[in-house]
Amino acid sequence: MSEDCRPGVNHIISLQRTAVMSPQIGWPDPSCLIDVSRKFQLNDGSARCVRLAVCSAEGRPSSRFRQGETAHLFYEFELLRDIGVPAGGAELVTPEGVVVHGKSCYQYPGLELKPLAAGTRLRFHQAFQLWLAPGRYQLNVGLASAEPEVCRHYLAGNLPYEQFARRLKDHCRLLRAATLEVSFGANGALSHHGLADLPGELHLDCLPAEPAPPLPEYPAPNGPTVLHITHWKAGSQWIAQILRDCMGQRIIEPELGEAQVRHYPIQRGFVYPAVYLSREEFEALSLPENTRWFVVIRDLRDTLVSAYFSFKISHPVLGSELASLRQKLWEIDQEAGFLYLMDHFLEKCARIQLSWLEAGEPLLKYEHLLRDDLGLLSEVLIDRCGLPVSRERLREVVAANRFEAQTGGRRRGVEDVSAHQRKAVPGDWRNHFTERVKRAFKARYGGLLVATGYEKNLKW
Repeated sequence: MSEDCRPGVNHIISLQRTAVMSPQIGWPDPSCLIDVSRKFQLNDGSARCVRLAVCSAEGRPSSRFRQGETAHLFYEFELLRDIGVPAGGAELVTPEGVVVHGKSCYQYPGLELKPLAAGTRLRFHQAFQLWLAPGRYQLNVGLASAEPEVCRHYLAGNLPYEQFARRLKDHCRLLRAATLEVSFGANGALSHHGLADLPGELHLDCLPAEPAPPLPEYPAPNGPTVLHITHWKAGSQWIAQILRDCMGQRIIEPELGEAQVRHYPIQRGFVYPAVYLSREEFEALSLPENTRWFVVIRDLRDTLVSAYFSFKISHPVLGSELASLRQKLWEIDQEAGFLYLMDHFLEKCARIQLSWLEAGEPLLKYEHLLRDDLGLLSEVLIDRCGLPVSRERLREVVAANRFEAQTGGRRRGVEDVSAHQRKAVPGDWRNHFTERVKRAFKARYGGLLVATGYEKNLKW
C-alpha cells in the first residue's frame, strides 16, 4: 500500500494477493471497465464504487468460466470522507442468496493496512479459483472500515470475529455488481458434487473378499411423505419442533438453501419441516408418490417486525451475511431498519405467499394456529396429511411446545427481545410502524395483504 495517505491527495492504492494471480495481469484498460457509479448502492455517504470489471486469466473481460478457472475481479472505490482501516472485499452468491464464498482485506494476511483520507481511490484486484458447482453466480462488492486499534487486536487474534463485526463500519455495498457463469470442466468433467470443492485426498484399498453376514434391509417407512412449506418468521421453528417430537427419526432436517429437497432425492415416507419454497420452486422438485404438504403463512407486517428483532438481536450469527446485516441494523434507527428489511428480506416472504395463493392452495395462518393450535394441527397433520401419530400424542407434543412452556412460564404478549420466542402475538406491528413505514408497506405489499385476507382494504 502506498505510504502517501495525506489529506487532500487524490491518490490510488492497489491491493492484491498474488497466490492465484497471473503476474502479467494488471489493472484493465479503461474500455474494459464498467461505470457503476450511478448504480444503486447501499452507503453511508463515505464512499462509492465507481468502476468494475470481471476478467479471465488472459486479462480479457469475461462472464463465462469453466470449473477451476480463475476469475479476476477489479473494482474501485472513491472515498468521500476519511475512513479507518479499510476492508474491501467481494462475495459470490447463488441466485437464492446463499453466500458461497466471500473475503475481505482483513482475511488476506500480509497486506499493509492503515486509515485513509477523503479523495483516496482504492483499487482492488481479487481473484477467485472457481471450484464451484456449474451454475450462475452473482458478485457483490463492498467497503467497510474499523478503527486501527480494533483492527490490530483482531488481526493479532485478541478479538473474536463476532465482536469485531459489531465494530465494523459498513460504508458501501454494491449488490449484484456482476454475474458470472460456471460450466463443467475440460471435456465436460464434473470436479465435485455440491456447491463448492474442498481441498482433500482420497485413498482406496482393495481387500480380499471375506464371508460376511447379510446386510439388514431398511425399508422405507409406511405412510406419506410430508413437506411443511412456509416462509421465514412464520412460526416455522415452532411447527418444525412439533413435527420432530411427533415423528422422531422420520424427520429430514432443514439445510441451508433448501439443499435437503433441492440437491438430494426426497425420501419416501419421511417428513420435511420448514421448507422455504415458492410454488414454482416446489413444482420443480421430484416428489415420491403419495407426497402431501401444507403451507403456513403470517401477516407480513408482523413478519417484518419479528425479522427486525431477530436479525438485530436474538438470531445466532451463522455466517458473514447475518453479521453484516446485524451491523447494518445497529447503525440505523428502527424506522430505517424496517424500510431496509422491507426491500432486502420481506420480498422473499411475499414471493412465497403470492405463489401459493395464486395456485389456489389452502393457506394455514400462523395467527389462527395461535388461537387453536391443537384443533388445526390435528386437522392438517392427521386428517389431511395422514401422519401416523395418535391424537393423544399430538396433544402432548403441542402442549409441550406452546409459548408458555418454552419460555419458562412467560405469557404470550410479554416481550423479551433477546429470546427467539419474543412475543408471539398477532398485530404487534401496530406498536412499531410509523406513518412512513405504513405508506411504504402499503405501496409494496398492500395488495397481497388484502389478497391473503389480513385486511379488507388499504385503510389501515
